[in-house]
Parts: sequence; structure tokens; C-alpha cells
Amino acid sequence: MRTALIVLLVLNASLGLGYRIFRLSKGGPMGDVVGQALLAALLVGTAAGVAAGWDLARWVALIYAGLFALVVMPLWTLAVLVPMRPDRVDLAFTIAYWTVLLGIFVAALSV
Repeated sequence: MRTALIVLLVLNASLGLGYRIFRLSKGGPMGDVVGQALLAALLVGTAAGVAAGWDLARWVALIYAGLFALVVMPLWTLAVLVPMRPDRVDLAFTIAYWTVLLGIFVAALSV
């Protein structure tokens, strides 16, 4: 499960950053890209910590996944996604991101 957690953390970082860059190309704010790049760096660092066997990194991943799945993503969905009239890419990102968050949560509990 450690490998799954590492892969899911890196996938989550990649999904988020890739989506923000996509939105930037459609006129989205640069601040979103910068913020997501910082989060991606933290997620990759957490993945490195998990790979190194640091127990604290597993807890960071667990708290991140729980916080984002229960607080951040629902707020983002209601405040940003719904009002912007999402297309297929936006919906695919949202479903993938939430799914990966669930996977991170389960994997962090199982390590």
C-alpha cells in the first residue's frame, strides 16, 4: 500500500497542476496555478517522505485527503465549478480528483 500511496499523491499533484494550467489557457487566474504548484510541491514532498518511511508523512497524507475531500472540494464544487457551467474536462477533473483523494485516504490508513 505504500507504493499506492506514493503513486496517488504524485497523481493528485499532477492532476491538480495540469487542470489549473488547462484553466489558465482558458483565461483562468495565474494565482490558481501558483497555489496549485505549491500544493503539488508539498504533495511530492509528502510522497518522498512516505517513500523514505517517515510515519509523519503518512499522517500528513491522511489529513490532506480528509480535509480536501470533506471541506475544500465540496466548497470548490459549489462556489467555483457549478457557477462556471462546467464542461466535460471540468467534470472529469472533479471526479478524478475526488477519487484519488479517496484512494489517498484509504492507502494512508492501510500503510
